[in-house]
Amino acid sequence: MKDISVLISGIYYKIKLLVEKNAELTKEIESLKHQNFELNEKLTRQKDELASLKQENDVIKITKTISSEDDRRQTKVIIEDLVREIDNSLNLLNK
Repeated sequence: MKDISVLISGIYYKIKLLVEKNAELTKEIESLKHQNFELNEKLTRQKDELASLKQENDVIKITKTISSEDDRRQTKVIIEDLVREIDNSLNLLNK
């Protein structure tokens, strides 16, 4: 009879340890779920920020392209003016 009560006490002790371990693991699971949620939120914000930065980068590229075209146009106008001026000078010299 004493052996049975020792076995039952051992079983109760092991059950108590398992219940405590279960409580710890449940807390850890909740903590990890919360951490996972926060990381997913952060990931979503970073994806949104990345998309915004890509769009901003595209706008900057387009702006640079347009400004480069303007620079080319201005350079072309200046060259045409210089050519006209040279032509006028040559015409005056030929008279």
